[in-house]
Amino acid sequence: MKNHRLRFNNKSLFVKLLLGFSLVILISFAFHAISYSYFQHKMRDQLIQSNTQRLNTLVSTYEKQLGQLEDVLTRFVFDGKVKSLKREDFRNEFPYISSLADEFNAIIANYNLDIENMFVYFKDQQFVIDRNGFKSAQEMFGLYYKSDQYPDVFWSEQFGRDYHFRVFPVAAFQQKRYDVGVQNEGRYFPIVVKNQIGRPFYIAAFVKADSMFAALNQSMNDAFYLLDESNQLVYSSGTSNDKPVFAEAGSSYALLGGNYYFYQLGATSKLTYVSVVSNGQIAAQMARMNMLMLLMLALSVALSVAIAVMLSVRFKNPIQRILEGLRQMNPTIHHGSSIQEFNAISDGLRRIIDSLNRKNTLLQKYGYLDKVKSIQASDKEVQGLIDIEQPFHLALFHIHQNQGLESAGQPVPKASFFLEFINLNMTEAFAGSITMQIEKDRILSIVFSDGDISGRIREKLDYMKKVFDLDQDFYRLAISFHSRLWEPFELTQAYEAANDMLRKRKLLAETQIIDEPGTAAPIAVWTPDLERGFTAGLVAGNEEQLVGTLDALFDKLAKEDAALWHYRQFAGDLVSKLFMALMEHKIDIGPLYTDGSLFHALDSFYTVDDYAAFLMELTTKAASMMREKREARDPIVDFVVRFIEKHYGEDIYHELIADRLHISTSYLRNYFKEKTGRTLSDYLFEYRIEKAKSLLVETEELIQDIALKVGYPNANSFTRMFRRLTGLTPGEYRRDRHVAN
Repeated sequence: MKNHRLRFNNKSLFVKLLLGFSLVILISFAFHAISYSYFQHKMRDQLIQSNTQRLNTLVSTYEKQLGQLEDVLTRFVFDGKVKSLKREDFRNEFPYISSLADEFNAIIANYNLDIENMFVYFKDQQFVIDRNGFKSAQEMFGLYYKSDQYPDVFWSEQFGRDYHFRVFPVAAFQQKRYDVGVQNEGRYFPIVVKNQIGRPFYIAAFVKADSMFAALNQSMNDAFYLLDESNQLVYSSGTSNDKPVFAEAGSSYALLGGNYYFYQLGATSKLTYVSVVSNGQIAAQMARMNMLMLLMLALSVALSVAIAVMLSVRFKNPIQRILEGLRQMNPTIHHGSSIQEFNAISDGLRRIIDSLNRKNTLLQKYGYLDKVKSIQASDKEVQGLIDIEQPFHLALFHIHQNQGLESAGQPVPKASFFLEFINLNMTEAFAGSITMQIEKDRILSIVFSDGDISGRIREKLDYMKKVFDLDQDFYRLAISFHSRLWEPFELTQAYEAANDMLRKRKLLAETQIIDEPGTAAPIAVWTPDLERGFTAGLVAGNEEQLVGTLDALFDKLAKEDAALWHYRQFAGDLVSKLFMALMEHKIDIGPLYTDGSLFHALDSFYTVDDYAAFLMELTTKAASMMREKREARDPIVDFVVRFIEKHYGEDIYHELIADRLHISTSYLRNYFKEKTGRTLSDYLFEYRIEKAKSLLVETEELIQDIALKVGYPNANSFTRMFRRLTGLTPGEYRRDRHVAN
């Protein structure tokens, strides 16, 4: 009887455990019941919100692509090449038409805008220029892009419409072919862009509607419609062309006729986007989820009761034995125990605490990184790890590794080595400091202090400089350190100031500590004379002239005591000039990419010699390509060049050269510009001035005599042209060159 009373004593462990588990079961059941009731009401709202978000995503992608289409087409509205084609006779305009067609093909092939074709429609001439050349409007819309919805008269009527950009309803277009008859082309959006101030032409494009929808739609399998500002149907997915039902004005969705309609107005296109979801589909989803929740609730209650009884029985005796053992030994768990399970729990807790501390340290650095980058951290726990109430000093380390050694297979220290070394030194010297890698080649240290300790930090930086200088063959470092004690809210400002200071870094072998605030002032490296000389030498393929110009540019950088940033900016500018010149002359720049991106290579250079050698090699290679292009020109260009080189001192005019070639003057002008990238007049003027520059430096002849020798009977006109091309008068040019020599 005694044992029976102990077993069912309401203060016994068994009863307490059973009551405790029962209470947990009741609470869990109540929670699930309340959650189920609440979830029923919120489920439909969540499904509606999900469908609204899916439509928002699709609208965003559509609007972005339509905006890009508008930008691309608008550029041609103001293109001088297009405006120059407003003539009655287009026989001599073929190069311009061909160039315009090439631009259309390049855009269609490379812009990923789902454009089938784009064209310019000239009102007065009633002809069209598209990707295949030019044709009459009747041919364009009667043969190649025929549609009952968009006949020829539709396109001419657009000149009288008042709009800049408009997307018209999708329609099926056909092409009449003599061999197979009428052939379906596809379904296209007609898009028109025009100048509202009476331009006699406009730009239009056919956009592949279904292809565009398939590419932009990532998750929407429901019915989809596009409506214009007058609520006319512009596009519908699938084969349905029914116009969707509209809800009340201002509503983003509505339940009408057994379907949910979701609406959104495009900010750029002013189109209305409509997604239709069957109410039956949503109801079916809710029914399945309700059934699943009920089954899970019943199963959880049954399992909970069974487990409660089992655990109450199984826990009673073992726990009593553990309590008896604790009365006879030290109860402190982390001191160890003869019970294996407690030792395992103690060891596990210690490992968990260590892991949490390491993760908290990592999260703390992420938090500071967010603050430095002005990223608003949403996690309150991460924000709580950041000390933003204490002033601080900041040091920024910029690592420039020797890429030449790494490419040669020699071991080069990784960024993790610098991070560990800097973190160790800063943590030992300044407790609570934070050191983290903030960029691939940048490490940031934040030292907190209530007072100014910039002197101590500078001593530590000087010590690290001595260590870094021992391995300067492998890497070079620059350290920006502002002695200012920053306020807690100035973390982003301090980082930006340190980055600006790094622009003063010089191309020196030793580690540099930059402590002067401010950024490096820009240097005007290119003068008009140097730029013209460089361009002329490049176009002529004159390597000697280009090398001389580059020497002068590097001398100027050296005299200005240029920083690494200046050399990088100058090198990038020069590479861009080479690319633009080669592309202007229609020369493939692919051979210049021997080892990947040229601009990426510029970031790895170590010394001034690295920049000079790279740019010299690149420039001479580009000159060689230009010279090969020039030498490969056709007989007409060769004749013109030889004629100018032989008769530049005489009275040369376009008609004279055209008569010698037995071609028209206008054809000669257009042909020469197309083949060389420059006008015939510009080439003649530049050649004469280059000859004059040589005579000014190499002789003591009078300026008037030099003018006569290079084809200028009037010294005043010679002086004006010389100043226009060089920025100096002939006398100033001669004086500057004599002083330089």
